[in-house]
Amino acid sequence: MKLTPLAVLSVVGVASLLLHIYRHHDNTARALRLDAVALFSWFALWWATSSSFAQQAMSDLPLHMISHIIVMFLVPIGLIYSGAGSYLAQMLFTAEVFPGASIARSRWNHPLLGFVALNGVMVVSHLPNVFNATMQSSWAMDWLMEPAFLLSGLYFFSFVVQGPQRKLRVKSRWQLMLVLGTMGEMLILAMAMSIFTKVAWYPSMSSQSSGTMHMGSGAHLTAHDFSQQQLAAAILWVCGDFWAVPCLIVIVRRIISRDGGLLVALERQSARFS
Repeated sequence: MKLTPLAVLSVVGVASLLLHIYRHHDNTARALRLDAVALFSWFALWWATSSSFAQQAMSDLPLHMISHIIVMFLVPIGLIYSGAGSYLAQMLFTAEVFPGASIARSRWNHPLLGFVALNGVMVVSHLPNVFNATMQSSWAMDWLMEPAFLLSGLYFFSFVVQGPQRKLRVKSRWQLMLVLGTMGEMLILAMAMSIFTKVAWYPSMSSQSSGTMHMGSGAHLTAHDFSQQQLAAAILWVCGDFWAVPCLIVIVRRIISRDGGLLVALERQSARFS
């Protein structure tokens, strides 16, 4: 097991959660469910970044893609839904430390920025030059790429996921556009990795285990490298459904609850633009 910044964060997060449970003693079914989601989210963060699975994922592209999905999508959803992020913030920071925090939040509180942040990090991190350079440096992976995944995911899902004692003020059409747009971007990226190319982009994955690097114009890439890349692309798209479809269902239910029906909401939108 390696000690990474996100591993430390997960341990501190569990400590903040246990402190919150000790102070409030809330044994209702809802509180127990939220605490269980929070605990699972912190464990998933540690498992995806610091366990033996994380070490194996450094030389296996499909496993590496799974860890990316966990850190960027599943963990942020769980932390926001359960309110675990707010517990951690209350333990680490106070308003006196950052007196201008509320002003800074209002300036950056737009869903389009969240969309650009998450999808920008996803696309840039999977560019061959960036990805291969990061894979050759454990420092870059631990301190740059994985924290960027987590932070951009938290930023993005703060506009989509509603947590306890937190009113979601983003309009439903923005939420739909965020989720559908990200699904589209993930599909395009997956197709680019598997259909739109005939060569492997990431030779550093196979070289991690062999101890040799085959880079440059004369890169020697095997059929196995490309098949692994195609499998990773499939994981990127299929795992995307694990978070996107439930989010879409929740958003549609919010619209139905607010307007009394999906057709009523569509009629209101069409009347607004007519």
